[in-house]
Amino acid sequence: MDAWPAHCTGQDGVQNKGKGKGKAKDERVEGPWRYPVVEHGSLGAATLRKQGKRYEWTFVSEGKSDYQLVAEDGPVEVFPATRPKPWRGPKATELQRAEQGAHFLRAFYPDIDIQTELIRDEIAEDERAARALRRNDPYSGNTLAISSFNASRKNVAYAAFPMGETNCQLNLSPLVVNPRTKVDLKPVAKPAYTFDTPIKQIIASSHVEVGKGKPFPTLGVRTLGATTFMQVKVAINKTTFSVEPTPLVAVQRSDIGDRHSLDMAIAQEDPSIGYVVNEAGAIFRCSAPEGKKVVELVHVGGDSGRSGYRITAAGTRETLLFISDKSASLHDLRVGKRSHLFHTVAQPEVVLTSIENSSDDNIIRLVSSREILWIDGRNTRKPLLSIKHGRDFDTTLSTTTHTMISSPVTFLTSRRNSLITVYDVSRGSDSLVHIHNAPYALPPILRPDGAHSGYAFFQQPTLQGSKQLSIFQLSERGSMSLLNLQWLSREAVPETAAQPPRRAEWSPEVKKLRDDAEVSRPDLGTLAARTHSIVDLQPAYRRLFLNKRDEDLAKQTNAVLDALDRMPSFWQDTDVPIEHVLTTFDIAMRSGPEPADASRNDWFTGSVLDSTAGHRALGQGRIPRDQLIRRTPWHLDLSSFIRRTVPEFAEDHQRTLENLARYDLADSPDRTAPSYRRENEARSQLALDLTLASDVFAPKRPGKEAITSLEEDMANISRSTEAMSLGNLEPPPVHFSFLRPVRKAASAATKASGEEVAEPPARMLMPLGVRLLLQEWDVGTDPMQYEYRDPYDETAPPIPARVQRPAKAAFSQGTQPATESRPPTQTQTQRPPAIASSTPKAPPAIAASQPPQPRRPLVAARSQDTFLAPTSRPPPSGSQPVEALHGSQTLPPSSQEFMPSTQVLPGPHGGRPGPVKKKVAKKRLGGF
Repeated sequence: MDAWPAHCTGQDGVQNKGKGKGKAKDERVEGPWRYPVVEHGSLGAATLRKQGKRYEWTFVSEGKSDYQLVAEDGPVEVFPATRPKPWRGPKATELQRAEQGAHFLRAFYPDIDIQTELIRDEIAEDERAARALRRNDPYSGNTLAISSFNASRKNVAYAAFPMGETNCQLNLSPLVVNPRTKVDLKPVAKPAYTFDTPIKQIIASSHVEVGKGKPFPTLGVRTLGATTFMQVKVAINKTTFSVEPTPLVAVQRSDIGDRHSLDMAIAQEDPSIGYVVNEAGAIFRCSAPEGKKVVELVHVGGDSGRSGYRITAAGTRETLLFISDKSASLHDLRVGKRSHLFHTVAQPEVVLTSIENSSDDNIIRLVSSREILWIDGRNTRKPLLSIKHGRDFDTTLSTTTHTMISSPVTFLTSRRNSLITVYDVSRGSDSLVHIHNAPYALPPILRPDGAHSGYAFFQQPTLQGSKQLSIFQLSERGSMSLLNLQWLSREAVPETAAQPPRRAEWSPEVKKLRDDAEVSRPDLGTLAARTHSIVDLQPAYRRLFLNKRDEDLAKQTNAVLDALDRMPSFWQDTDVPIEHVLTTFDIAMRSGPEPADASRNDWFTGSVLDSTAGHRALGQGRIPRDQLIRRTPWHLDLSSFIRRTVPEFAEDHQRTLENLARYDLADSPDRTAPSYRRENEARSQLALDLTLASDVFAPKRPGKEAITSLEEDMANISRSTEAMSLGNLEPPPVHFSFLRPVRKAASAATKASGEEVAEPPARMLMPLGVRLLLQEWDVGTDPMQYEYRDPYDETAPPIPARVQRPAKAAFSQGTQPATESRPPTQTQTQRPPAIASSTPKAPPAIAASQPPQPRRPLVAARSQDTFLAPTSRPPPSGSQPVEALHGSQTLPPSSQEFMPSTQVLPGPHGGRPGPVKKKVAKKRLGGF
């Protein structure tokens, strides 16, 4: 097989021992790029290939494939749970457990004196060992397998899985196989075989032909006590068939070096031969020629400690693929052959988890906790391709490969969750391994974040490469679910949503298994049945906790109801003038009692609604949002902006809670009741905060306002006086409303000296250029609609008179609404200053060729009721009266007459001779 270009000289992390000095002496050379490593969104590798008479670039990732796996129907529960629900023991600390153990020893064994610290150390060590075993259990394996065979020209398949309260019973349920319909399971209520210890792993031989002189299909069952290889004999009738397992070889612990077995495999060519690997890495061949048990050592292990050893049978009879935590090797068990080590892991945090051999394309799939490797079984010197799966550290990761229409598809599974990732990786037309489609996930069969006991994939043996594939999943309680998939083109994929899980129709015997498991309780052993005395502590618990909680809840409810009653009349009842915008949260906080634990300026200061009663009021729709909108001059809804960053925020409160429920923690036996209660409170609090922050209110509508203060009136008179003079006119200062500039330099100096600094004048805050730009803009108009008008162009149309935008009558005119009463002077104290603007003025140009221009009249101080429209350009002088020039508009009387200009020519001197320059005396160049 062709390989992608790579660099294979040198070793990883080689240190450069050059003769240079300084840092160059310790420089490390980058490790060689041995094989393409593909991550999400990367191309991985590229090379040139010949296409006709030209060369074209080809990449590892080819893009999107035309086919994908689709689940037309949802998962179906085909077998009920047979084990009781897991027992959740009381959560106690190590100190409490140590005290309980010491009390037990003193009560029943008074002659033994054991210190509490010693008991505590033993309990802590036991807890660490149990936690490590839950995280990485080397003895656990896949407990679900499907075997198929051909007997009397009929294809027969059955599922093997454990059942019962202790997982010691083996169940063999047949599969209903029909090429034109979907696969289904016919559950059997009675177990086929019972073992002495719980079942930890089940494997099945590949598809075989059953007949005279041919071996029967084989099952491998590994329990805590022994490993048993069983032959499955088949009795076929006209309409039904029955299977009967018979033990072939029972491998005890004493047969494999007095150690526990970790994994097993069945030879592909001869199902009557099995292999077992123990904790030390030693491999044993197991068979029963002529009914005699034979267990022989074929590979000596070199590690006496516990490690994750795994084996799988290769295509030939005497070949095994063997992996440990850090290495993978190929073992030829024939005499005189040595094992071949073809892959090692150098990273300390990466371990190998599983290995799979596929005889169809001669490619080995090697899985580690970081990536998946595709290795050519005929040339194992370097991998063909690597894909980083991006999952957390997990020692239960494994792969299964099936052919879908002449294209092998690899499935990555884990027993810690229900995530199944599909990798469409195979050879292309150029003999290179390509990723034909980006990795994608299948819909979950059970709950996505729950642990389970294993997967099993089934494809009809007579239809290899067909479009149908079935996946079985076994839960921890023993229930089995089925998901049927189809390999369809993207154009034929239906757009219907995924269907919820459902249950199949069961017989009365199977339904009885389900009912017994629902009412049963786990067996906790003899210590759970020890004698005890019952004391009813409910009155004391109610007096200490429930009654106090009821009183606190009643106080919270009263405070919330009072705040909700005061919120609609907040703007009318407040005594302090408010000159900035407020959210619904600010109004709720100011309507409630003063918070005693933090300042009002604290970001985390809560309101009276931050309680159970407040959450309940939000759910009942009792927050007076509509009343606040009607009684407030200006309102802005920010809910659409909040949804851009928080898409879970919906218009309906209940819908918001349902959307936020996706962030809940996984349900596990280790979680306590306070954890669930805190989770619900946090979800309700977040929904309340989003709702209270979605509305903004202001006591005054932002816009242009009349100037009524005495200082501003004096400023207008001063500007009118400047207008009558011959000097250049400056635009008026800018008045701000809600948003005001702050001088950082003045603030820093104030903090450094600790003295108060007087506020600078408005002209110092806004330069002349800014005022010139703002004088032609009306507050409230769109800046994009601005049109420049030349003040010297007499042909331009006149600027339409500006009309002041009227405010709400209840707040601008000082009147009261019809439905509420409020003081008439309240609006004057809450009015913010406005931005003053004016029309563009022509600069005073003095020229003899121009007719004399009249001086702008002195404009009287404007009131709130009148507004004078300024003229678009200076009127030309002539014999016509002023009233005719302005039409119906009247100007206020002026104290001065219009006077023509006496300057003849333009310029600073107006044609008059300038001052005579003094003649410069020549300097003396030479001496005497």
